[in-house]
Amino acid sequence: LTWPCDDGEEEEEDGVEPTFALVGHSTGCQNSVHFVKYGQEDLVKRTKVIALQAPVSDREGPSQEPQYNSNIEHARKLKKEGNENEIMPRSAFWAPITASRFLSLQDVGGDDDFFSSDLNREEMKDKLGHIGKVGEEYGLNVLVAYSGDDEYVPEFVDKEQLVDKMCFAMNSQCSSSSVKVARPFMIPTGNHNLSKGEGDAERFVEAVGEMLSNLPKQSLPAEQ
Repeated sequence: LTWPCDDGEEEEEDGVEPTFALVGHSTGCQNSVHFVKYGQEDLVKRTKVIALQAPVSDREGPSQEPQYNSNIEHARKLKKEGNENEIMPRSAFWAPITASRFLSLQDVGGDDDFFSSDLNREEMKDKLGHIGKVGEEYGLNVLVAYSGDDEYVPEFVDKEQLVDKMCFAMNSQCSSSSVKVARPFMIPTGNHNLSKGEGDAERFVEAVGEMLSNLPKQSLPAEQ
């Protein structure tokens, strides 16, 4: 990745603007999806690879816990009363979190509810379809890497079906069905952060490296 120099000017070599690659892990996947839609256009245009590693729902796992409904109701009440910036009870989340942020992560249709398996195709297309449109226009390639043994994904979720649905949604605004900006990459033995299965992290890194090596030379992200 190449970042702006201290004087605000970006380094350029032979008049070629630097390009970028992003790797998002877990909630970083939502950040990456948000960046493609709302990021500074010049930076989005020069982002050529995005790898989403563990794009899991922040809602489905917690929704299986006994306190889920009461936590959501409490957060909604705070927001309705204009107290959305109040901190949730300690038992509601593993870290301090405001009611507003809690709802973004864990409420149905929350701002970060991009990857839940119970979203229908149209809902998912609405949340992710911009990826394909932007990707086709600017030459962005997206890897959707999903772990088969992710501890934060409920057992009832069909992971392969879900990752295919996510890629379908991301590619839904491409100009034709033959254009594939996003592609799935299942890691069958992988856990959430690829720390347990033998060779899982290496397989992910190799897949990202392959995407980078397949870019046109002028599109390769510059080294720092």
